[in-house]
Amino acid sequence: MAGVVGIYFSLEALKNETLLHLGHEVSSRATGLGRFFDQVTGELLLLSNTPVVNDLANSIGDAIQLAPAVARERVERLFTGFVRAYPYVYQVRYLGVDGREIVRVDRRDDRPYTVPPDALQDKSDRYYVHESLEHEPGQVYVSPLDLNLEHGKIEQPERPVIRFATPIPDRTGAKRGLLIINLHAEFMLGQIQEMAGLRGGSAYLFDRSGFFVSRSSDSPAEPSALRMQSVEVLAGTFTRPLLANILRGANGAEVPGEWIIAYAPIQVGRALAERSDSLMEWAIASAFPRKKLFEAVFNLYLLYGVLALCLAATAVGGYALSRHLLRPLQLLSRETEEISRGNFSHRVEIRGDDEIADLGRRFNEMAGRLEQSYRSLEAQKGRLEEEVRARTVQLEREQEARRELDRQMFQVEKMNTLGELAMGVAHEIGNPLAGMKAVAQMLRDEEDLPERTRVYLRRIEGEINRLSAFLQTFHGFAAPQATHPVPCRLDDVLDDVLLWTRKEARTRGVTIEYAACREQVPELFADPGQLKQVLLNLLINAIQAMPRGGRIEIGMCARPEDLGAALPRMRFCVRDNGPGIAPHVLPRIFDPFYTTRPDGSGLGLAVVKKIALQHGADIRVESEPSHGTRFEIAWPVAQRPSTPAPERKERDARAKRCPELTHA
Repeated sequence: MAGVVGIYFSLEALKNETLLHLGHEVSSRATGLGRFFDQVTGELLLLSNTPVVNDLANSIGDAIQLAPAVARERVERLFTGFVRAYPYVYQVRYLGVDGREIVRVDRRDDRPYTVPPDALQDKSDRYYVHESLEHEPGQVYVSPLDLNLEHGKIEQPERPVIRFATPIPDRTGAKRGLLIINLHAEFMLGQIQEMAGLRGGSAYLFDRSGFFVSRSSDSPAEPSALRMQSVEVLAGTFTRPLLANILRGANGAEVPGEWIIAYAPIQVGRALAERSDSLMEWAIASAFPRKKLFEAVFNLYLLYGVLALCLAATAVGGYALSRHLLRPLQLLSRETEEISRGNFSHRVEIRGDDEIADLGRRFNEMAGRLEQSYRSLEAQKGRLEEEVRARTVQLEREQEARRELDRQMFQVEKMNTLGELAMGVAHEIGNPLAGMKAVAQMLRDEEDLPERTRVYLRRIEGEINRLSAFLQTFHGFAAPQATHPVPCRLDDVLDDVLLWTRKEARTRGVTIEYAACREQVPELFADPGQLKQVLLNLLINAIQAMPRGGRIEIGMCARPEDLGAALPRMRFCVRDNGPGIAPHVLPRIFDPFYTTRPDGSGLGLAVVKKIALQHGADIRVESEPSHGTRFEIAWPVAQRPSTPAPERKERDARAKRCPELTHA
């Protein structure tokens, strides 16, 4: 009798352990999908921060760096490489804030396909566009599971997809579009079907809104075989209480009728939880035929029935046999718990050729496949992350170097061409002017010359002198200027410039304020004379722009990234509260001979730009009509011998502080 009881409880324990094992296995798959969603989140944010995508956003806004067509072509190449690298990406797109597709790359026949401009669509009526734009840059929106629409109609064959999206800002922080990645439900079902197919079962992916996609072991492994359906069609197999448990996020394993159902919710990872407020409610389930899964158990019923007759003759043999049967089950239970904790290296050792030994071998095979799959996924994730980082760094370096080289070459060619033209004009006009001046002087020295004629000759000579002075300005811009940079202090140069401009400023009712930083500001590497010319031209322009009086501020400070860069820089600015510069004039202020003043030569700011380029400095201008103009210059700092870390930190901290403005 004891043997019969032992047999009965061993069979029940085997069933329970099988259900427990299935529940743990489905939970493990759900955890893996959560990590996969975390990985997709990281790749989406990494792609959104690449310079290529940022250039496209800036080209759409006001701060255009590249022609829109060039920016789109670069993003198309980036998206093509992304789709080629990640097989689970069904579609990657860049949409404008109006919902229109700007760049789109699909996966067709397992290869990237760039959608031509005339085939791009307007998605402004799709819910995920509006919901994604409500997020801030850096946040991730995740859509529910639904069917993909093309040209307003459901794509045939049906393609259930999940979308990950994030807004893309321009340089000013304004939203200029959406970056969207479409994941085909086929990839996620493949992760579950690998487990279910070994036992002749079916895999299910549930959206807790009441829809699901599924694949059975005998269905074709093609995306076209997937269909999105309502959970109502499963009521006969799953039972309504079981469906309710799945949709509300429960996990476990149950035996409703002739099926064994194991289910678990997909828990999102840390990165996606921190970056998204979307309701990402999914669950997975595997369904197995009860008869097939418990086939070995049913065979054991027959075997144990025969053994029970024998055990009736001897209680001792029955007791020994029950102990023999319980031990491997306890081993299976203990090792199942270890695997559920993530220790995939554990195995059971059950000797023999019976069904329990076969179950033990199957258990070990399953544990080995899980361990191999886990290690393969971890290794692939590491390789992909390293490759993305390396490619991103390489692209950033190449693009930055190319932009800088193009800018420098353009400026050099432009200045050389204008210089040659200016030198030719100055030469052709200068020689006749010298002859005219000599003739006028000779006539003025003639005796018996009427006084009125002498007055006219003096006027002619004065106009010749004025034109000669203008040609000297011409020559100063055109002729190559030797640059002799040395370490010098900005305040020392400013003292001379303020001395020269103080009288004219007072005459026009203009006050000049500046922050005398002295020791707090590192020395600049500059030709002092040419640096004075830069400041003098900027101050004179500001004074002449305010005939009714105003205020000029000269400030100097450094940003943390400026002093810590490979080529340290110091920033200083000249700001006025004058009438400002009209938007249509602002792009041309550095062009030689372009001026809006009747008496201007149009060379002052061109000379400023030329000197800045010769010294490796950057100059920027910001202006708004009726709110003044601001010139900012980032000038290289003179290199000094290496300074101990504490002293260098103190020096940089002082450089970031300036005293209050003083009047001049």
